[in-house]
Amino acid sequence: MRVLKFIIITVVIVAVLWSLKVILSDKPKKNMGLSSIREKNKESLTEQMRQFTITGFTDSGNKAWELNANTADILADIVNLSTIKGTSFGDDVKVDLTSIKGVFNRSSSNILLQEEVIIKSDEGTVLLTDSLNWNAKEEIVTTDDFVFINRKDMDVSGKGAWAKPNLKIANILKEVTLVVKDPSAVITCDGPLEMDYYKNVAYFNNKVHVVDKETVIDADKATAYFDPKKRSLVKVLCVGNVEITRGEDKTFADSLTYLPEEGRVVLKGRPKIIIDSSGDLLNEVKDSSEKEPS
Repeated sequence: MRVLKFIIITVVIVAVLWSLKVILSDKPKKNMGLSSIREKNKESLTEQMRQFTITGFTDSGNKAWELNANTADILADIVNLSTIKGTSFGDDVKVDLTSIKGVFNRSSSNILLQEEVIIKSDEGTVLLTDSLNWNAKEEIVTTDDFVFINRKDMDVSGKGAWAKPNLKIANILKEVTLVVKDPSAVITCDGPLEMDYYKNVAYFNNKVHVVDKETVIDADKATAYFDPKKRSLVKVLCVGNVEITRGEDKTFADSLTYLPEEGRVVLKGRPKIIIDSSGDLLNEVKDSSEKEPS
């Protein structure tokens, strides 16, 4: 009887152990199956996100802008994008933009473009920078980085910017340099520079410095006017602590009108002239009521 009991107990133990072995051996198979399914789903999801498109519309239902990315990694309200191409459809100007990567905030609809950001209008204006915040709802782009803007008539650079996507209105915040191509001149200021291409005018603020082939002008503020047809600089109005230098000659005034195409300046008020050599650049306006050239 003892032998029989021992045999029965041994058989039961063996059976239990065998069952445990089967159960334990089945778990990895089940886990491997779940892992395989997850991997397939992951691959499927990645494939779906390889072409990611965001579109914004106007109140009237027209397409206002569109942004495409090669890949998108969605994390709650944040979508990380790569290889970005976008288009803004304005009333008068179509603008294309590209960047290597970016971040789309789904709750605010703001887009942060990063690395080799390029905005180009169909008129030929190009903006280059390292990063750009695009508020699509308000149609405003901003950056704290260095900005370079290229136009047919001028090049503008500086640090920090605020602009409309169509680049018709743009402000460069500080360390501003504007290079005029016709006639050749360079205007710098501490900033900000406010450019309005609708009105063909630019406003320079703080320590304005104007240089052409023969003349140097320093002033507190200046307003530059451009000919939209010729794409040329027509005149610059300078005010506040104005100083004109030509060679060894210096003139100080409250305000002046600089006419680059004519190569002269028109002074207002009671200028103080210091002449070390002869020259005919300065044309003092003794009558302050004289009409300025338009």
